[in-house]
Amino acid sequence: MNHEPLTDQLDRPCKDLRISVTNRCQFRCRYCLPAEHVDVMRAQSAPENNLSFEEITASVAAFAAIGVTKVRLTGGEPLLRKNLKHLIRDIKAIDGIEDIALTTNGALLPPVLDDLIAAGLDRITISLDAIDDDLFKEITGTKHTAKEILDVIELCNQSSIKQVKINTVVQKGVNEHQVLPILDHFRNSRVVVRFIEFMDVGNINKWQEAKVLPSAEVLKIIEKHADFESKTPTSKGEVAKRYGFSDGSGEFGMISSISQPFCSDCNRARLSSDGQVFTCLFTAQGHDLKPLLNQPKELNDFVKDIWQQRDDQYSAQRHNETKTQLPKIEMFVMGG
Repeated sequence: MNHEPLTDQLDRPCKDLRISVTNRCQFRCRYCLPAEHVDVMRAQSAPENNLSFEEITASVAAFAAIGVTKVRLTGGEPLLRKNLKHLIRDIKAIDGIEDIALTTNGALLPPVLDDLIAAGLDRITISLDAIDDDLFKEITGTKHTAKEILDVIELCNQSSIKQVKINTVVQKGVNEHQVLPILDHFRNSRVVVRFIEFMDVGNINKWQEAKVLPSAEVLKIIEKHADFESKTPTSKGEVAKRYGFSDGSGEFGMISSISQPFCSDCNRARLSSDGQVFTCLFTAQGHDLKPLLNQPKELNDFVKDIWQQRDDQYSAQRHNETKTQLPKIEMFVMGG
């Protein structure tokens, strides 16, 4: 099969598909699903509306036909969906799919890690916003401890998984003092920490520009502690800017969608658990492919048309023109 990537209105190929397998999550992270707004999730969370694994696989095949080679499973918390290993196995068997990743809070990972890897999982990203237990519990709204998640990360580090990454959302006045402890904890290991600017995704996280700590400020914190240098991106469209410690003790990354938008080469599409295709993380509207899931040709044509018509560049427009917040899909609905 020919998998020449299709391009959108801004000449961006579709290479990466992120799939929310469920919009439920047992964590109540302040920047995504604050506990006081859990009713929003409950109102939108209808497991009976979730795509089946067979329907997700059919959707991935349609995206593979227009050039997608990487798939990331997200949520909500994707491990709340049982038997995820079967979905990974079926996706990995699709012609053109080269890489499957999982983004998780890690709490449910230990019992299933080996099975996920055996099924074909290539990479894991675990959220960790603090290694101080009190702050970790405050940010996540759970009784889990930072040590539990650190132990899970070490389990991944010792496994045969190809890559382990940590996502740390940095909020001004909340956890910037955790940047160095987190970085130091994972130096001299293969774990890569990525610091993410607090993003205005969704409507319930009380996003304010004043709470954003720009990546440039995070780099200033790090450069007082260690020497580092920029690294070459591994691929076009990579959202994180890579840095390596000068002494060879590892690398870290910065995701700067607020201060340094990367819309110009964004190559990602997103699929929600109920079958909506989103062509931008900050969008307010999706494209419903569920009615076409039993019609392969029509589904392929629909996906192709969605991407060819795409002209989204919300972050760049917000950065250049306005700070006004428009209604957007919640992060727990379509993942990060």
